[in-house]
Amino acid sequence: KELTFVIVGAGPTGIEFAAELLDFIEEDGRRYYKDLLPFVRIKIVEAAPSILRPFEDGMKDEAIRKLTRKIEIEGVQTLQPLEILLNKLVSEVSANYVYFKDGEKIPYGMALWAAGIGPLPITTSMVESLDDTEQKEAQDFARGRLGVDPWLRVIGGEGKVFALGDCSCVSSTPMLPATAQVASQQGEFLGKLLSKDYCVDAKTGGVIIPPMMLDEGQSRSLSERIASFATGEKNIAAPFQYLDLGILAYTGSGSALAQLQVAPGKGDPSSETWNPVRLQIKGALGFGLWRSIYLWKQTSPKNVVLVTLDWLKVKLFGRDISIL
Repeated sequence: KELTFVIVGAGPTGIEFAAELLDFIEEDGRRYYKDLLPFVRIKIVEAAPSILRPFEDGMKDEAIRKLTRKIEIEGVQTLQPLEILLNKLVSEVSANYVYFKDGEKIPYGMALWAAGIGPLPITTSMVESLDDTEQKEAQDFARGRLGVDPWLRVIGGEGKVFALGDCSCVSSTPMLPATAQVASQQGEFLGKLLSKDYCVDAKTGGVIIPPMMLDEGQSRSLSERIASFATGEKNIAAPFQYLDLGILAYTGSGSALAQLQVAPGKGDPSSETWNPVRLQIKGALGFGLWRSIYLWKQTSPKNVVLVTLDWLKVKLFGRDISIL
């Protein structure tokens, strides 16, 4: 029981944690805990019928193959510690057990929650406070999040309240994933919108209108010019547009998945049949791309050097287990 690890959620976070745990068993466990390795169990629990839902089927199969691989260690029976449990809805997590809605339960020593979370109280409270506005109708698509317009203004908030990230849902687009990539782009968009001379709460006939430029002499970006052309309004602010930069997931043993959208699909993006052109990279090449992106996202040259040195140290001397 104490060596059973239960990971709830088979998105990139849960899969990457499981992959790192497998690497620890394979690379460092043999040095320190060889006698305990046969008792280790890793269980990935997912409510959906597949893991890594944003990825294509072939990429999912590759991830399953890597995660459920057999591990050969001298002096230890062949190990296959990881098990993936699909279509399993968690009803409760106690101090010793994970309970499922079908009545089953799993004893565990450590549980990691990598599944979705409910809205924060402040989000729920704001949705309720706007119940007598257009926000009530917006909940048909927002479903507990704050419905926002294409400029991230909270619907019913008179143009004075903005929301971004996991707590928001843009009315004019398909449901965006609850990822840092979306929140980062929305934060950058809002920063530019609020730093320029736009009137964000103007009304016409009691109806909120798109943000309009007050200073006609200020420079406009290409997206703003396109928005003006599309709407027939010269000084309108460009709405938020999400750019899918791709998704990555480490799958263990020096292998990773990278899926990049390189061209839009035909038809309606909100349709389930919409299928954009995606570049799929896996294995060692995907791992190289995954680590390159990780370094690129560091906020300073100092962090790049420190992370690189940490990777080299682990490669040469193994992981530091002094604080375990």
